[in-house]
This record gives sequence, structure tokens and C-alpha cells, in this order.
Amino acid sequence: MTDTSENIVQPYLIDSGMSRGQAVRLTSVLDTIIGQHGYPESVGRFLSEAAVLTVLLASSVKYDGVFSLQIQSDGAISMLVIDLTTTGQIRGYARFDEAALKQAEQTPDEKENPVSHYFGNGTLAFMTEHDGQSYQGVVALEKASLTACVLEYFRQSEQIDTEIRLAVDAPDGKHGWIAGAVLLQKMPFDAKTAELLKKEEVDDLWNTATVLLKSLQDSEIFNTTLSLEKLLFRLFNRNDLHFFMPKKIEFGCRCSKEKVIEMLKRFSLQDRKEMAVDGAIKIDCRFCGKSYTLTLKDLGE
Repeated sequence: MTDTSENIVQPYLIDSGMSRGQAVRLTSVLDTIIGQHGYPESVGRFLSEAAVLTVLLASSVKYDGVFSLQIQSDGAISMLVIDLTTTGQIRGYARFDEAALKQAEQTPDEKENPVSHYFGNGTLAFMTEHDGQSYQGVVALEKASLTACVLEYFRQSEQIDTEIRLAVDAPDGKHGWIAGAVLLQKMPFDAKTAELLKKEEVDDLWNTATVLLKSLQDSEIFNTTLSLEKLLFRLFNRNDLHFFMPKKIEFGCRCSKEKVIEMLKRFSLQDRKEMAVDGAIKIDCRFCGKSYTLTLKDLGE
């Protein structure tokens, strides 16, 4: 039986399919992503939020291979990447300037607009592929949280009514990193829906569901003894709630010696020779930190 309390995404439908969504709770995978690099808490919080958003968004679309969320900016945290495979393997990393990050952490206006404070100007993008075609969504980092930026994308580009209730908790000595969320999306009002309900009735159902979602407490999101099914049942048990099969999320890095060799061979022979120290090139994986030391002989030279 699948554990439905930690490192899980749980899809669901409510109101006879008028709205759909996913619930997510991540724990040990965040400890791995954040801990293996020793990221500061401020960076860890953004990585945790981004990881939850990645799982939510990836679970809302059809894709082949990898779903990636990337942030690039001119602030203290200049890059943040999370990607998730269709098999549920997640990984991530962040790049930041230590001096600029410390200054940002000591500046009092952090709580007013954390995204602007730590990232400055930049964009949040998510990319994936399906049936051989690439898809990309981009939104400016103009809101106070990464979650709010994603919601802004849905309002501007997708025009899909979407709500997300997300929370992150840092390690406190009793537990490691915990982050979770519930996403709710209103399905399009089409001819089939019109046969069942009037548009005003559908709107009323949506408004009721969003009120219920906003009532979700951080303590419920962080409570690992409360399965996601039970959490959703507390919220929507009167809304014709239906569950789909939950999916396990685990840390997984796809780096390999073969992929490093393939990457290095994209450089010219002269560039590779300049990279080499004592006849060897050392490459560290940005996601898992694993080191690969390759000689020019390994590259066929």
C-alpha cells in the first residue's frame, strides 16, 4: 500500500468533475536536495516552495520525460532549478552570491516582498515536452511569492481559474524540511457542463471550494500523521470528492559518466585541453554534487 503522508502527490476531483487538483507533501526529498549542498535556510525555503510548485504543475499536464521549473534573476539568488521526471524523480539546485544573500537576510524589508528582495528582477519559467513538441510558460517575478507568480501566469496566459494554498516549514530540531500544498483548478464551462448545471451554479460551487481551500491550516499541511486523502476529505467531503491513484516522489539525479562525456564533446578539442589539469577534467554535478574526473583518453583523445 502506498504511503499517502510524505513525498506524495494526490490527484483529486470535486463537484462532479467541475474542479480538479492535486495535494502534495514533500519531506525527505527536500532534506536531500537542500542538505547535500548545505544551502542557507533562506535559499532552502525558496527551493522547497519551487519543488512543491513543480510537482503541482507537472501533475496538471501531460508530458514526456522531464518537467522543469527554472528561475533566472539579477538578485542574490541568481538561478534556481527544479525538475521532475514522469516516473517521479525530483532534483534541484540554486546558485547565489553569499555576500549579497547575507545582506538580503539582514535587511528588514524581506517580509514585504521576499521574491523581489532575494531575486531582484527576473523570470520564472516552466518547460516540458509532449508528443515531440516543447512547451514553455514564462512569468515575471513581480509578486511577493513564487506561488503568487505562478497564479499570475494562470490568470494572464492560461486564463484558468486556479488557487493554491502552500506552506513551507524549515527544520526545527524535531523534524526536517516540510512543504506542502493543495492546488484547485476550475474546469472549463462547456456544453457538457451546461447540460448539468447553469453557469451561476458552477460559479457558486467554485467560490465555495476556494473558501474551503483557504481554510486549510499550515499545521494540517505539516502534519505527517495526516494522510493527504484525509486532509482533502476534511476540506471537500461535502463536494462529491473523488481520488485518483497517488504518486510517490523521490530524489533522483540523472547524471552519469556517459552524459558528462557527451557534454564535454560539445566543446572544441582546444577548449577541452584548456579545461584539463594534469591531463584530467573534473566536473561536479550541480544537482547531486557527484564528481566525475575524466582524462583526455576517456574522451578519445
